[in-house]
Amino acid sequence: MIGRWSTRIAATLAAIVCAALPAAAQTSGTTASGLFYEVSGSGEPLVFIHAFSLDRRMWEPQVAGFEDRYRVVRYDLRGHGRSVAPAEPYTGYGDLLELLDTLGIERATLIGLSAGAQLAIDFAIVHPDRVAGLVLAAPGLGGLRTPQLPWMAPVLEAAVGGDAAAAARFWAETPIMALHTAVDATPLVTSLVMDNARLWTSRRTEQPLSPPAHGRLAEIGAPTLVLIGDRDLPHIRDVVRLLAEGIADATVVTIPGAGHLINLDTPRSFNEAVAAFLVRR
Repeated sequence: MIGRWSTRIAATLAAIVCAALPAAAQTSGTTASGLFYEVSGSGEPLVFIHAFSLDRRMWEPQVAGFEDRYRVVRYDLRGHGRSVAPAEPYTGYGDLLELLDTLGIERATLIGLSAGAQLAIDFAIVHPDRVAGLVLAAPGLGGLRTPQLPWMAPVLEAAVGGDAAAAARFWAETPIMALHTAVDATPLVTSLVMDNARLWTSRRTEQPLSPPAHGRLAEIGAPTLVLIGDRDLPHIRDVVRLLAEGIADATVVTIPGAGHLINLDTPRSFNEAVAAFLVRR
């Protein structure tokens, strides 16, 4: 384990060296199946996978923090942002494979938050040879039943009633979407949720991994960093414990002051933890 200060020094030196290299201009495009993506920087690829109900724009603090040293890829999951809406059955890990193939990426470090972390786990099980490392922030996990959460009642009632905008407004006000440190970024979270309001009444055709990841964590061999905010919800902390027990090469880091949306709530701490992981793995 590299010490705290040694890690920061190594990361700083790497940044100084790589900053002297010309970074590739930002590009964007769409895969054959309609997934919108953006790429910036050059070097080892990092693929950022956003949370449900948000989109690639939630990663702005990370693009700025890593594009001078890495090839940063972010994309909109199917049905989110500028990507195609679901129509036929598909898998999230299949979409991610298509993205990597489109960009000519053989192996990448996957950085996902919430449902994005769940997708990264599934992908690492199905395509282990394409994964150099995993960063699983506030992770979900396939095969677990979500507990009953009273504050979800108005969200689901509005969604069942066909009022996508109301469902999105209620969702933006739930504890899982709350910021505790960077409260000034709350309007951004709300804006992203409202931009993706259609999700609450759209047809869902994503097919789950079978058997689910819950019972297959031992199949993950990639170095893994699990991030959890100390103000995240109990059922997310339960997932973190399962990952720590089930993935052989997993390290858990708790981020003080952060809720579920760690990368937006405490972007500096999030970036430092990821940078240290990338240096030492």
